[in-house]
Amino acid sequence: MSTPEFRLRPATEADRTYLARLLYLTDVFGDESRPVSDNFAEDLGTYVDAWSPDQGGVIALSPQGVPAGGVWLRAGVDHRPVFGLVETALPELAIAVEGRFAGHGLGGALVDAALDLARTAGHPGVSLAVDDGNDRARRLYLRHGFQTVEHRGGLDCEVMVHRF
Repeated sequence: MSTPEFRLRPATEADRTYLARLLYLTDVFGDESRPVSDNFAEDLGTYVDAWSPDQGGVIALSPQGVPAGGVWLRAGVDHRPVFGLVETALPELAIAVEGRFAGHGLGGALVDAALDLARTAGHPGVSLAVDDGNDRARRLYLRHGFQTVEHRGGLDCEVMVHRF
């Protein structure tokens, strides 16, 4: 799996620290000068600590081998994420791209990789949450076949689903 410039590889247990960084980037909307949200520690437990490689994930590497972003799936019923949870049969997709690597089509390649992982694992689709105001990501998800299923005003996000 690769994009024209980037190489994609399966996420492993050794990537857990990098997944925590990616979750941090989603929490601060890519602006590392912002403080983390009040619930970041809880989200870290849900999205990273409760993740395991068998749930699926992909890490993108730059041509120089530098981690450039990643995507991972959270499945199961324990520690279920609250943002994009629709039903237990649909794992939730979490994704982030390092700011310096934005604009290279990496987000689309990572979404495609997550869809392939979910399909191969026999899931009927995937869900995700996109923050209000993140129109660039929302357009990306729409292009990849996601549909809005609800708006969660208390969480300031839109829940989207891609079914196979």
